[in-house]
Amino acid sequence: MLYFLAPVLLLLASSASAAPDLVTRDVPGERWIPEHCLETTSDDPRPKSALRTSDSESRWNQFYQRGFRAIERGDHDAAEQEMCRALLAAHRFGPRDWRFAETLDELGLIAFTLRDFDLAERVQGAAIAEMLLAVGPHGEPFRNKSASEQAPIREDCRSGIRVYTTRLGWIHERVPGRITTSELGRAPWRTLAAGYLPLDAHLAKRLDWLVAQYLLEENLVAAEELSDLQRRILGDAP
Repeated sequence: MLYFLAPVLLLLASSASAAPDLVTRDVPGERWIPEHCLETTSDDPRPKSALRTSDSESRWNQFYQRGFRAIERGDHDAAEQEMCRALLAAHRFGPRDWRFAETLDELGLIAFTLRDFDLAERVQGAAIAEMLLAVGPHGEPFRNKSASEQAPIREDCRSGIRVYTTRLGWIHERVPGRITTSELGRAPWRTLAAGYLPLDAHLAKRLDWLVAQYLLEENLVAAEELSDLQRRILGDAP
């Protein structure tokens, strides 16, 4: 979903419940987006029916690059605006796409730098949850086909879960977390039950794929805990 759909998202979000510890709008049936990103305005006059997936691809590239450059030069207000636009572009991408999670991670870093630690904790936790839902238990969206085919990937960029958890640890040094950093290191799937994402029927449906990934690895503890979470969300718990 592109950033120029923000007014539509605001309308949909008006009936959603805010998180108890952070003023947000949870968009029914969609990925969670921080309120300040929903308020990002659009200067694109085209109706959403005229937009193609390729439009959001190019827009995400453009906004993410602008945001990253703004972070590098220390202009965090500009970085936040551009990353919010990138997030709204990534909202249009498919369920196995890592870019929505990666953009949330950058927004968490920006909030941390701006010393909004409550927002940083929610957004960073949501980034971990979204990366799990996008690419599976290890959070590794980047893979080399072979050393001869492309340049090696930086070691600190290979696992979104590891990088995101480290950043959440920085935040937990300032504010108490919904889940401890050490527990995340042992059991990252528990991010889903911590409430960084809205615990609604949409999330319950998305958990089916992740449960299957943990079953493939024969991690029955993770699969059973996530299945229990699904049942609680849907009101089917015994």
